[in-house]
Amino acid sequence: MEGTGACGINCLTCKLYIDGKCSPCGAGLSQQAHLKLAAQQSLLGGACPILECAIESNVFFCLRDCPDFPCEKFQQGPYPYSTGFLQMQARRREQPKPKTN
Repeated sequence: MEGTGACGINCLTCKLYIDGKCSPCGAGLSQQAHLKLAAQQSLLGGACPILECAIESNVFFCLRDCPDFPCEKFQQGPYPYSTGFLQMQARRREQPKPKTN
């Protein structure tokens, strides 16, 4: 899933990436994520808390791999996901898996 950030956003579909104004964050366990985190800290004086957490927690993708998703880092927002999306995720994660025949 090259180009998909730890948060789940596919940067390859973003106009900022296409125009060369931004680079993908990469999955939390990727070298790309470490490079992006260092660049954010150097250029912005801070880093994306979601990317930082994914790296520290050894998680590729929060939506898929983190047992705490959606956590407070996402809920503090205002991005990358809406409150409605996060509430739907939390609600549906509590439901039993559908039976397969």
